[in-house]
Amino acid sequence: MGGNLFKLGRLPRADYKQIETEIKAYLDQKLGQHYRIPRYYTNKPDFGDMDIVVSSAGITNGWEQTQKEIVQDLGISQSKSAGAVFSTVYKNFQVDFFVRSHQYFETTYNFLSFNDIGNLIGRIFKRFNLKYGERGLQYVFRRVDNHYQKDIEVSKDAARIMGFLKLDFDHWQRGFASKAEMFDWVVACPYFSVKPYLDMSNKMEKRAKERPTIQAFLEYLEAQHIDKTYDFDEKDAYLSAIEAYFPEADLLTHIAAEKEREKYVLAIKTKYNGRLIMKLFPNLQGKALGDFMKAFQAQWQDYEEALYSMKAEEIVARLKEFYYQLNRS
Repeated sequence: MGGNLFKLGRLPRADYKQIETEIKAYLDQKLGQHYRIPRYYTNKPDFGDMDIVVSSAGITNGWEQTQKEIVQDLGISQSKSAGAVFSTVYKNFQVDFFVRSHQYFETTYNFLSFNDIGNLIGRIFKRFNLKYGERGLQYVFRRVDNHYQKDIEVSKDAARIMGFLKLDFDHWQRGFASKAEMFDWVVACPYFSVKPYLDMSNKMEKRAKERPTIQAFLEYLEAQHIDKTYDFDEKDAYLSAIEAYFPEADLLTHIAAEKEREKYVLAIKTKYNGRLIMKLFPNLQGKALGDFMKAFQAQWQDYEEALYSMKAEEIVARLKEFYYQLNRS
């Protein structure tokens, strides 16, 4: 995204609309209902690229073969493929195709619509220990040691996701006439706070430099003298509210299962971990340590179950035996 890969510059609105019409006519025949072009505000004056979200359900002959067909059908001479992203130059304009699993096809489209509006409301969700992105809304579960994180699905329904923040979903569906109207919509959220934009993290500063819409939002906040804040509680305090609003997610059950799993894994870590192994064998570090642990664990079909049932002394003995066998061979 951003249209900067091929250094082609931006395209005036009228020229972009012509290219969009041509691309849509082709993709309607090629992919049918399995593609989406993210929405943009009505008076957007120019464009750096065109993003096209493609559902995996529309890829019948493999993504690599589909890329070849797109190149041939559209007469493309410049392109670059990086995983699920295929960047092309069509009539001297960058067109990017993003393949996503069909289950996240609509959520990706929703998140990418209207420039960086998804990122802006995502920052509000973060204060609830929620993550909003291409996979919809997820709850972020972290173990007590902070070395493990799992994102638990909460919702993929755009109306319910925005409803949780008391955002006007009908307005979002109708679209926005201007960038300022988009920003007004975000700031109208009762949970919006200007604080994160006054004392920005390094990550946010970097994003502002890379994304013109984020920079424009910062300028909007200053120009409109937005000083709105919200006093948030600790993130865990909102768990019951999330569960009540999204009962279909069965969030508390998933969290309970993760906590049970956490007890099991942490019990193993007290007896078996990289730090212990480095203490036994100081020469094992970095990649060598990782390779050793993988080889040691490969002795069992379920190494966690095996190590969980062993005493610490037995694990140490087995580590020493395995290490010496490797070095003798």
